[in-house]
Amino acid sequence: MIDDDSVLVDSGTGPRRVRLADYLDPEAEARAIAGEYAWIKRLRDLNVGGQPMRRRFTFRGDSLWWFTELYLHKEQVVLTLFRTIEALQRIIEQERPIHLDVSASSPIVRDLASHAAGVHRVRVSGSRASRPDRLRLVRMDLRAAGLRWSALASRARMRAAARQQPSAHGIAAFVHRAFWRAGGADGSAESYIGPVLQELERRDRNSMQYVGVGPAENFRARRWWRALQHPQHDASVVPIELLAPLSALRESGAIWRRRHELRQALWSSSELRQHAVIAGFDCWNVVREQLAGVALLQWPWSARAMDEAGAALDVLRPAVALTYAEAGGWGRALVLEARRRGIPSTGLQHGFIYRSWLNYLHEPDEMHQDAGNPSDAGFPAPTLTLLFDEYARMHLEQRGRFPTTSLSVTGSPRLDALVRTVDALSNEDLERARRQAGADPPRTLVLFAAKYRQSRHVLGALADAVAALPDVQLAIKTHPAETADEYARVAAGRRNVRVLPADAPLAPLIRASRAIVTVNSTVALDAAVLGVPALVIGLPNNLSPFVDAGIMAGAADAAEIGASLRQILYDEQFRLQLERARSVYLRRVGMSATGDAAVRAADAIVALTRPASAETDPGTTRGA
Repeated sequence: MIDDDSVLVDSGTGPRRVRLADYLDPEAEARAIAGEYAWIKRLRDLNVGGQPMRRRFTFRGDSLWWFTELYLHKEQVVLTLFRTIEALQRIIEQERPIHLDVSASSPIVRDLASHAAGVHRVRVSGSRASRPDRLRLVRMDLRAAGLRWSALASRARMRAAARQQPSAHGIAAFVHRAFWRAGGADGSAESYIGPVLQELERRDRNSMQYVGVGPAENFRARRWWRALQHPQHDASVVPIELLAPLSALRESGAIWRRRHELRQALWSSSELRQHAVIAGFDCWNVVREQLAGVALLQWPWSARAMDEAGAALDVLRPAVALTYAEAGGWGRALVLEARRRGIPSTGLQHGFIYRSWLNYLHEPDEMHQDAGNPSDAGFPAPTLTLLFDEYARMHLEQRGRFPTTSLSVTGSPRLDALVRTVDALSNEDLERARRQAGADPPRTLVLFAAKYRQSRHVLGALADAVAALPDVQLAIKTHPAETADEYARVAAGRRNVRVLPADAPLAPLIRASRAIVTVNSTVALDAAVLGVPALVIGLPNNLSPFVDAGIMAGAADAAEIGASLRQILYDEQFRLQLERARSVYLRRVGMSATGDAAVRAADAIVALTRPASAETDPGTTRGA
């Protein structure tokens, strides 16, 4: 990330330090995002060893491309390359420097700046020539070995346990153990799709079979030595290790042993090497390291996930495989193996699908069989994806190229629950929320909800704008993935700004607020359904489409925040305008609380149940 990165610029009047992020206007950000997407997607067609990348690297006949793009997008390094190039070019165009000093800049900036001299004829110091970093490659390989060792160790320590009896009519729900909460309020223990699982359990508890995948702890709490300990698991969820023993990992083990051979194949491609030159900047030093990560880390892990998913499906023989993470690495592995066995699969939307999230963006050819590899049937889309609203359906149909028949709008159980909670609030509940937020009468309450990491570049400007409005109280709700200390630095010294803990109840805060301010949080959409206007700052971002549609107010930079905040708080005509636009838009895309979303989702899942006689024998086709 370049948000805090800087360079020393000398335009002839002496050196001064400038932040790269200050040179990324909305148009430049949009170009960087589009550039990253196009660059990653182009890889699938490039020649590697005489074949397109999508065809060259397979596992059991299925292309490993589906996991390659995930790794490159999730790492964000390619996006950082495009953002850095945009920023460097704008600095050179606007500042007309005679000298750039990048000695104190990040490795990527130092690497790219070494090419600025040739591209723009600027004298640069502190840059470094492109060369492989052997130490980082060694660390990456050690990490790859650690992942393999961890998978083996966890099984070696797993106590012998009776396997579940196969069920010809069961629903196998694959859930991440890190998010499994035994004895949860929803009755099903799953913190994302609990209401749907609870409804399925209500109909027939014996038909539900829960399979736990991934580590039992959130990544922030994970420690390497846990693999040595005897794994503990809730009796209601079967660890994938019990269904996929060591013997089931043989084929993925072959991919792991060949990881350096695969890495070298990527590095030897002249087309990949040429593709690493972006806008005249030679990015090979960075790109080759990303390709190493694909071969050493992503592909062995993905193959292992496919082995695990296949073994679990063979043991359980479910009528339907269900997951809420169908677009991620594990979900794609599950859908590939379910498709191989003729088992219907269902993906449950569990959060907002962002427009720039590559996981859900596909080109037309990706959705079809590879003409040169009949075993590659195309992107592993679930048999059925259940969605919150028409907005999500249109996005997946138009940008994701999903077949219309594979998408069904069943509503949002989480939104249903939020609206029920809000409807049950009393005046005393709202006054309590206002007091805890520091909004004693007659102060107006404004709620800010967003990750600090995504909002730090504009949060200070928001706090300054609120400080100039003594009749306004800003409550900053800590994001669950971050700590209150990060936000506290912004609130320090400002009497009408207060930071609330992550567990502060959201429903009463939304209802008690005059307006919601955010950067990327879907709390703004919850507020829209509840009739509370929202101001989106730090544009462009994932909420830009709603600002463009006129249902939310927007501010692109710090200079616009104060005026936009005053408008949404005090301009009654503007608030009425937002309300009218909001009402029309939400009705058009079906973004509402229906009250029966969990029931509708359960109906759709049960409808996929197929007769046991339709089962087919699993087949295997080796690939490399």
